[in-house]
Amino acid sequence: MIYNLYIFDRHCECVFYQSWHKQRLSFQSSLSSRDPEHPEKITSNESQEPLDEEESKLIYGVILSLRNFANKLSPKQPGDGFLSYRTNTYKLHYYETLSGLKFVLMTDPGLDNMREVLRQIYGQIYVEYVVKNPLVKVDREFITNEHFKNALNRYIKSLSTYES
Repeated sequence: MIYNLYIFDRHCECVFYQSWHKQRLSFQSSLSSRDPEHPEKITSNESQEPLDEEESKLIYGVILSLRNFANKLSPKQPGDGFLSYRTNTYKLHYYETLSGLKFVLMTDPGLDNMREVLRQIYGQIYVEYVVKNPLVKVDREFITNEHFKNALNRYIKSLSTYES
């Protein structure tokens, strides 16, 4: 199951956040909740809202620390050491581009490496809908491009691991 995606720019700013199954990650029992105003209506747990600044800084701090730690211990080239880490409740997958963008995907701990998924998100979706779009500011601006969000949602929901 895929929980959420963070994209950080080269200035350490969270420029995109998308949540899919966040309630599962926070140990709540169901994937949907009832709207108190309209109990018959089911509300989705998908969120494209910017996460709070403290949470994004914590996530960035974790990936920066683990990446630096892995690079110091790795006999391979720097940058090849840190791909993911796992806890009892989630697995964090990491992909960094040559331009310094950092893509972080949080999933169920049982999933295999999602590096190729992150590469696809970068190469096929981010580049197409953000980088090639002259109307989108790519530095220190939260990404609000609806075409990017829709393409990302279609891609993530097409994966067999989306709800597994």
